[in-house]
Amino acid sequence: MSTVVCPQCANPCEQAHKFCPVCGFPISEFNRTSDDPLIGTTLPGNYVILELVGVGGMGRVYRAEQKALGRTVAVKIIHPHLLGDESASVRFITEARAASRLNHPNSVGVIDFGKNGGQLYLVMEFLRGRDLARVVYEDGPLPFRRIVDILCQVLAALAEAHHLGIIHRDLKPENIVLEPMRSGGDFVKVVDFGLAKMKAEVSTNITSPGIVCGTPDYMAPEQGRGDPIDARSDLYACGVILFQLLTGRLPFEAESPTQVVLMHLSLPPPDPALIAPEREIPEPLVEVTLKALEKDAARRFQSADEFASALRSAVGTFDTPSGRFSFAEATVICGSCRAILPRGQKFCGECGARVAQPPAPAPSPRAAAGAARGDGAGARRERVSAVPPLPLPFAAREEDLAWLDACLADVQGSVVAARIVGEHGVGKTRLLREFLDAAASRGDVVIQTGPDPWGAEVGYYALRWAIAGLAELPPDGGNASHWTGATPEARRGLLEIFGKGDRGSDVRRHVWSKPSAGSLSPDDRRFIAAEALRWALSRAHQAAFPQRVLLAIDDLHAVDGASRNAFADVIAEPPLAALLIVASHTPGFEPDWGGVVRTLGGLPKDIALSLLRSTVNADTRASRKSPPSNTGARHPPRRDLDGGPEQAALGLPPGAAAASVLADHAATVPPLYIDQLVRFNMEGGSNPPARMADLVAARIERLPQDARRTLQALAVIGDAADRATLQRLLPDIRAFDDLLGKLVIAGMIEEHATGIRTTHPLLRDVTLATIPAGVRRDLHAKATFDSAGDPLALPLEVQAIHAYHSQNAFVALMLLEQAADRSAARGDSAGSVLALRRGLDLARREIFRGELDDPVRAVLIFSRKLGEALARAGDLTDADGVLREALDLAGPGGPDRALVLGALAYVAHQRERTSEASVYLREALDLARQSADSDVVQSLDKMRREWTSR
Repeated sequence: MSTVVCPQCANPCEQAHKFCPVCGFPISEFNRTSDDPLIGTTLPGNYVILELVGVGGMGRVYRAEQKALGRTVAVKIIHPHLLGDESASVRFITEARAASRLNHPNSVGVIDFGKNGGQLYLVMEFLRGRDLARVVYEDGPLPFRRIVDILCQVLAALAEAHHLGIIHRDLKPENIVLEPMRSGGDFVKVVDFGLAKMKAEVSTNITSPGIVCGTPDYMAPEQGRGDPIDARSDLYACGVILFQLLTGRLPFEAESPTQVVLMHLSLPPPDPALIAPEREIPEPLVEVTLKALEKDAARRFQSADEFASALRSAVGTFDTPSGRFSFAEATVICGSCRAILPRGQKFCGECGARVAQPPAPAPSPRAAAGAARGDGAGARRERVSAVPPLPLPFAAREEDLAWLDACLADVQGSVVAARIVGEHGVGKTRLLREFLDAAASRGDVVIQTGPDPWGAEVGYYALRWAIAGLAELPPDGGNASHWTGATPEARRGLLEIFGKGDRGSDVRRHVWSKPSAGSLSPDDRRFIAAEALRWALSRAHQAAFPQRVLLAIDDLHAVDGASRNAFADVIAEPPLAALLIVASHTPGFEPDWGGVVRTLGGLPKDIALSLLRSTVNADTRASRKSPPSNTGARHPPRRDLDGGPEQAALGLPPGAAAASVLADHAATVPPLYIDQLVRFNMEGGSNPPARMADLVAARIERLPQDARRTLQALAVIGDAADRATLQRLLPDIRAFDDLLGKLVIAGMIEEHATGIRTTHPLLRDVTLATIPAGVRRDLHAKATFDSAGDPLALPLEVQAIHAYHSQNAFVALMLLEQAADRSAARGDSAGSVLALRRGLDLARREIFRGELDDPVRAVLIFSRKLGEALARAGDLTDADGVLREALDLAGPGGPDRALVLGALAYVAHQRERTSEASVYLREALDLARQSADSDVVQSLDKMRREWTSR
């Protein structure tokens, strides 16, 4: 785990600490990054670097924020000396791509990687625990059962990596991070998988040029000889760690690394029981340790699973005081802020208060027995059968409901528009649902629409569902016989919206070009789409009279641009109908239509605390009333907000942990955060993150492996998934019913009429953001084909998104260009810009990935197209900047430069910079004539004549 050195006592502190745990120095006020040029920079993927948190052998580690979600991530910038030439960069990408396939709860996933300004970087999960070396240093010798629990989780991560052909190569305590669980035990993360190989290739060899990599103290004999290594080399390192944890020292110690390597090569390992007789190490653990340290790899454990099984068998044969472990043994509660801290810490890292050290609690046989069980995540337990009292009750929204009722009451023969604006998780959708249910119960006609289930902004999707619902059309829009009373323009709009007309769009080849005669311009298409909606609204009003009609648009910010344009145009020029159009969206989004606005905040703190306590009390009562198991097996302790028996033993008052978390929040708390906080605590989490996206990510990252993989697949598929699609993406999983049931209980998914979906858009977004890069690439690649390997009939925008995330560069760029053209033809300039930005991002990444024949020209083409799209959207300043960058790539001559210059001429003319426009246009014409491109010459010459004729 990366640390920050305290300037007062030189103690390594966790970067999240506000105060040094040893001396109490306020380290958060110490400016340690002011001279770092990377602070404040943004990496591809919109990761903003915030602060340096540590420096290691591979590189510098920073805390960063993924701005789109407000989520904390770790960014590792690789040391330049490790990348001395282009081949080293290629090796880095190869290793990073392999590491990004790891997808296990006990390994740190590589979420993204790439090259920015000549610097290679990795984006990973941000860890908040202590590394194993620090835990041993601060806590002293660990109980045997805790040792076994930790190593079983390490071995579970190794088993997954070895299955994928990934060897860690540098396993050591510093690469094992522990996070305390409220329910007892540790949650283990193994870091730096597979990346040590590149470091070793440019580092000084220890004994000979054949050595691959590794730390001498943990290096297997074959590593020391420079022989080929395999999974068993990692198991040897794990054996060294086991020896060290049992005895308090390494099996081989010497003054120089070379001597240590030679000892690993030639000397038999000492007997752990003789090294530390005071520990009374049980014989079964001694036998496991010595087998793991066999010189001959063939005599060691042959797999991580075999090693873990031997450990579990060994721990089941003894029950000594030194082997017992409970959560209370290893932690204390800060008397000031109630944070959970490691036993022995003198000052609280959160508030700086001196920590009183209580006497060690009595051993907990039940906790010890639970820690002995292990499947690679010993700290996680199955929850008891009682379902938690969630979701939270609908509370403290009376004024908001009254405001919506008032909007509805204002519907007196005209269209009323209203918007609910709030951050993710404040309850916009829940408020709308309660309001709409009440309206429907009174007899009003309620029609709902929103984003497409794929999250791809599929053209006309929301508008299509709105019109079908309002006019009572079949899902495909029906035919002319269903369109009674529609004007010719509305009929053309219906044909366009439901895809029944000519799909050929007259896309202008260049930003300065005019539509061909007789074709529909983007403005024409926008007009007829709005006319179709006006007809549907009028028809719904006539059919419902005297009852009122409500059209609700949830998450308007995620709706496709063509639909948003139609809604805005109709509100600007509404039909003669009595109805309410109400939408919800996040702050900062401008829908381009007026109406009354209600800003929705979180719940007041007192209400939030009341909800938390009532949930805890209800959960506790349910737990107490749960009937005993008829199998005779004992359930593990219930993990609620009070922390169960272990927390009670530490003196934590009921609800205190939840209250302390909410104390750092602003005046209000989003209901979704309260929901996630309750679930996080019930699942055994401790010290929950204060930010919503981080809290959601923490829950996802601790899911059992198959449950997490299922959730990841659902997020990739979208909100209309089914079991058949899941089976296609995850063919090795069979028990989907059980996994889906657990995810439903966890409040992460729900089943509805059209399929399976995540319970909240933010949960889906965070799930996608936490999928390791290689795993996400494979899931998106599978999502576009059926079980026979044939392409699925998915909308163009969905195909483009899957190709983009699967990094199928050639196909993705082609589809993104088509999607941009189609959006532009509909008058959706925002959709066109978004598609082209994605294409430009992909093309830039391909410069170092090397999957395109000419990635620089792809960057040039998409830069030019993006500049033109920005110009069409009226964003002339950004258009000018993007086009100037494209001009730098275009070279001194040729048709590409002529096109960029033509676009710059158009932008300059629109900005009323006549002389500048003339210079650009003259040079563009000269280059086009030299290139003998008659089409470009004619279009540029036409633009020149139009300018001179004005």
